[in-house]
Amino acid sequence: MNTALALVILLISPAGAATRKSPDSVDRAFDKADSLLEKGFYPAALSALNGAYADLSPEDQRLAKFHERTGAVKLREGKVREARAAFTAALKVAQRQGSDESSAKAYTGMGLCLRREKNDAYALKFFKKALSGELDDGTRMFVEDQIREIEGDPPLPAR
Repeated sequence: MNTALALVILLISPAGAATRKSPDSVDRAFDKADSLLEKGFYPAALSALNGAYADLSPEDQRLAKFHERTGAVKLREGKVREARAAFTAALKVAQRQGSDESSAKAYTGMGLCLRREKNDAYALKFFKKALSGELDDGTRMFVEDQIREIEGDPPLPAR
């Protein structure tokens, strides 16, 4: 194991997360997980997410985000079945709590899982559902491109 990676894992391990209690620390754990995910440090990203989860109550609005981000990590790892389970959990929590942003991203993740499983027809439904929610501009463009590709339309020029 790479020494830097081992240090990162140690620094964000759930044991260290047990002392976090403020909402800001949970949000910082999410930010750290996103940063680690982008760098390809998947085990460390999951560790950061698990640290955030330890401080979430079942009613916390960020619980859907935890499941959605876990799905994103699992999908990047190529663990499609585990990613689908996490995105499904995110959608259930988001539906119960009314969390629009996390549900839109979870619908996007489910669409990507289905595309990996060569089920474009079903993926298309999830991508279209994602567009009905709150997505940042980059994710919205990505989802629109996925829909165009599935429907056989040419991609739009870079925007």
